Amino acid sequence: MLYTWNVLLPNSRTIATQTKQVMHLERGTITRCDTVFPVGCCGLVFCHINNALHQVYPKNPGITFRGNGETIMSVDEYEIRDEPFQLEFYGWNTDDTYDHVITVRIQLVPKREIVRLAIAEIMRLGKLTKPT
Repeated sequence: MLYTWNVLLPNSRTIATQTKQVMHLERGTITRCDTVFPVGCCGLVFCHINNALHQVYPKNPGITFRGNGETIMSVDEYEIRDEPFQLEFYGWNTDDTYDHVITVRIQLVPKREIVRLAIAEIMRLGKLTKPT
């Protein structure tokens, strides 16, 4: 499943006046998270994604993503297992003139699909033969 959010970050904001966007998901494992910064952000837009109080993207607390005309791609596995099955986007835009829209895309494999894939892989591995 692919989820996507476009988050408007008004101009002239700071970390104290940051925007919060709740991103509703379902139980499963995130296998990819893209944060898209359009051209024009000029490194003046900052963001991070949390699971409650725990910062998930970027992984190191206190650090934020920022960019200009680029997509920051995080390819790893992060399990969403506890209700309310959501992450929170926090962002702010220090540009004193323009608002910016940041796009977040999350690829999530639902729990039911993970079990199905694991069983299929076990069955496939069971049919392998040893090389002679």
